[in-house]
Amino acid sequence: MVEEKHYMIKEIMEAPKVVQETVKLLKSDAEKIKKFLEGRGIKKGFIIGSGTSFHASLALQYLINKYTELHFTAIPASEFEDWKPLKTEDYVIIGFSQSGESSDIIKAIKAAKEKNIPVIGITNTGGSTLTKISDLSLVTKAGEEKAVAATKTYDVQLAAGSLLAYTISDKYDLLEKLERDIPKILEDVIDKRNEIKKIAEEFKKVEDIFVLGRAANYANALEAGLKLKEAAMIHSEGFAVREFLHGPIQLVGKENLVMIFLPTKHSFEGSLKTLNKLKNYDVPVIGIVGRELNVEEYIAKVIEVPLVEDDLSMFPVVKATQIFAYYISIARGLNPDAPTKLTKVVK
Repeated sequence: MVEEKHYMIKEIMEAPKVVQETVKLLKSDAEKIKKFLEGRGIKKGFIIGSGTSFHASLALQYLINKYTELHFTAIPASEFEDWKPLKTEDYVIIGFSQSGESSDIIKAIKAAKEKNIPVIGITNTGGSTLTKISDLSLVTKAGEEKAVAATKTYDVQLAAGSLLAYTISDKYDLLEKLERDIPKILEDVIDKRNEIKKIAEEFKKVEDIFVLGRAANYANALEAGLKLKEAAMIHSEGFAVREFLHGPIQLVGKENLVMIFLPTKHSFEGSLKTLNKLKNYDVPVIGIVGRELNVEEYIAKVIEVPLVEDDLSMFPVVKATQIFAYYISIARGLNPDAPTKLTKVVK
């Protein structure tokens, strides 16, 4: 099969194992971070990253602000020096970097250190510069990622962020489901890859894709847009579902594509206004839809995923989008492992 030639699909398919290993092996480290934050009296901070890692930062911001009394702001690592606060006594910086070597993240962390802000690093590379200059670290368990476009490393970043947020907030019921149920759910999505492939092939000539998500899946909408750019060379942008109505919907038409995330009843109900608007225009719509949700009135093509709690739905949603990005890249005759203008680590 063609997929045997590419690291990207192989790494996409490793998600169930690496997510489970990351959650299982980092529990004690997450507890240490919880005690560290409590001991320092930390109330707020920044979460930083670049590219895919910035999207993981947004997902963690959402979870921490929702489930704890802490307040965090996610910003791109390259912006931190201009955004850093004047007073930093009760701040912490959480830095995401797959490699732990990106120059933007290292520069930002050093700027934080100059202000005596403690640093928590989340990376897939033990012994990296980020782990060396952080006060505490979560080292995810994805193993080496050879494709330039991040897939399994984003999965484990979401897993580490969820683990940390649920640990800090004592949401051990969600943590248990994360470890027990999410690997099986990811397997379920991977088993549907031939169905996703057929849908991707239908839209191989499209040149503009708008990806819409809300709540836990807003970050995934941005990430999907990035994956489609990187792997398939398609102009693609992610938006919050309702924000799409504030201008960007002007661009929709039969020549482009909308992908919308509807993995739960809550996400579906919160998207109805946008779905009804889209019905008025001749634009094809793909939905990544939770099983048993009746959306056929609004969606031309459905990619079905298992129904799960809202904040755990980010895992099946991103897996479906990664598979879609891979197969549309192949359909367009591209090599998704090696985007011509990108490198794995930005120095």
